[in-house]
Amino acid sequence: MSIVSIIRPLVVKALKDLYEADMAEQDLTINSTKPEFEGDYTIVLFSFVKQLKKSPEQLGNELGEKLVNDNPTVFSAFNVIKGFLNLTVSEAYWLDFLQKNYADFSFGSMPANGQKVMVVEYASPNTNKPLHLGHLRNIF
Repeated sequence: MSIVSIIRPLVVKALKDLYEADMAEQDLTINSTKPEFEGDYTIVLFSFVKQLKKSPEQLGNELGEKLVNDNPTVFSAFNVIKGFLNLTVSEAYWLDFLQKNYADFSFGSMPANGQKVMVVEYASPNTNKPLHLGHLRNIF
């Protein structure tokens, strides 16, 4: 289970508690936070501004406070930058995740589905330059 699939229902529940708004999980846009900003995951708030009749900053602050206060084992901090709510995932969540999955040797593997998989690799050198030995080495 990915962290985004954990964040989605928490955000939907917080929106329902705060504003009595029925949002679908697929309506949320959750991305990794850009490296120049503090946080781990970013929730884009612009799609809710009109419906909830709040400014992006006000909506972000209220939602961020609700998420951090109600879920301290998942979130440790938040910040709002121009309509983007950046959430920091707590160390407690990551420690718990590692403890649960450390001994699982099949973690990350997909179960067999009876289909064969073929991996195809191809060389794609720059077509505007001639091929040289370095390209050939990588191809072979």
